[in-house]
Amino acid sequence: MFVGRAEELEVLESIWSGRSTKTCAVYGRRRVGKTTLVDRFCQGKKHIRFSFINSTEEKNAALMDSAISRYKGTKPIGLSTFQQALDALSEIIVKEDIVLFMDELAYLFEQAPHAPSVLQHFIDHPLKNSNSMLIICSSAVSIIKKELEHEDRPLYGRFINRVHVKQLHYWQCERMHPEMTRYDALRTYMTIGGYPAYHEIIQNSSFEDMITKHFLGPNAPLAEEAQNMISLELSPLPTIEAILLDISQGTTDAKRIADKEGLSKTICGKYLKAMENLEIIDRLIPMANSDKKTKVYRIKDPLVGFWHMVLYRNLDIASSHNREAAYEAMDEEISAYLGHRFEDVCTDYIKRRFLCKKIGKWWGWTGEETSDIDIVAEAVDGKEKYAILAECKFRNRKTGISALKELEERSRYVKGYNNVKFKLFSGSGFTEELIEIAETRKDLELISLDDLFPDWELLPLIG
Repeated sequence: MFVGRAEELEVLESIWSGRSTKTCAVYGRRRVGKTTLVDRFCQGKKHIRFSFINSTEEKNAALMDSAISRYKGTKPIGLSTFQQALDALSEIIVKEDIVLFMDELAYLFEQAPHAPSVLQHFIDHPLKNSNSMLIICSSAVSIIKKELEHEDRPLYGRFINRVHVKQLHYWQCERMHPEMTRYDALRTYMTIGGYPAYHEIIQNSSFEDMITKHFLGPNAPLAEEAQNMISLELSPLPTIEAILLDISQGTTDAKRIADKEGLSKTICGKYLKAMENLEIIDRLIPMANSDKKTKVYRIKDPLVGFWHMVLYRNLDIASSHNREAAYEAMDEEISAYLGHRFEDVCTDYIKRRFLCKKIGKWWGWTGEETSDIDIVAEAVDGKEKYAILAECKFRNRKTGISALKELEERSRYVKGYNNVKFKLFSGSGFTEELIEIAETRKDLELISLDDLFPDWELLPLIG
């Protein structure tokens, strides 16, 4: 099932219908749906897709030869270089308007350093003088960005149009699980993230069934997928893994991580930045009078987080043949992990619904202990400026008045906001007492599980 990507498709269509040189770079992490997106765009258009592999220029030229011959309905002619393949394409785009899709082109750039210069000439001459479109795609984000953004590189300025394909939103992923309850579909998203490739292979009727079949047991298909993804994107893997485990276990600032792993501040910062760029980790944004001196990191990617914060701590249990017993033994840790991930879902909702200048988290001293507020946002509505203070509760019981009192008490220590509005999110609803209180207050809103999702009857499948 293809869901979402309306904005990305709109960008590609606008380039296709434009008059200037038609080029676009599509990039993003593995499994995020880049190829599927471009394939969808190519439907109904003449196109040739070239899938590059991690091999020599000659091998990739032969693959291009096969793709060109299939399109023309002829036999391969023995192309052996990238230049020869582009010459063959030049003859095609002179005669007809076509989309050329070069998937995982970074593989060729690594094997043939002259390839970017060859492609530059193709763009500046044959492609520029045609009405065809060139799309390059890659999971090797750092390689593609280097080729496109460094002024001394041949392709600098040739791909002004870019599409950064990110994970799907929670409300889009729900549509891929019509057999699940909304509650279980959301829990599935908070475990594996917004990777379409993983949601497509999960055809389970419940969250527990999904975990037991895909993450537990000796040969669970998704159990080590987080590590596999990281190993393809970052190195050295042992050091990257050590840093992620540090963060998952509470060592969250760069200095302490560097000291713990015996790394220099510069090298540690390099690894952290690389993981930030791939959206594996991010930094908490301190709001109001939070301590802003220390950069606090956390694992952002749900699948990577689930591995390091749940599975890694229970490796022997998770690999047991008795999957049902393993799930029961890990149930509390899974629930605690989902509680943290629910904050991301609620943050996504606030960003989508309110016009926020800044959004993050507050933490600080509250008289007797250090506490935090899950979400703090600085929002505007016309001329009105106000702060949103929100708590997120994802547990198997209704949220009651104690959650409101706790939020209000902590809000006393948040400085700098005169106009404050409170939001309480709950995955299991609210008590009647709290609902009655909310009905009498304009500064308090209760947001339930169903409130988090759009009205799909009013929205198209692609959206």
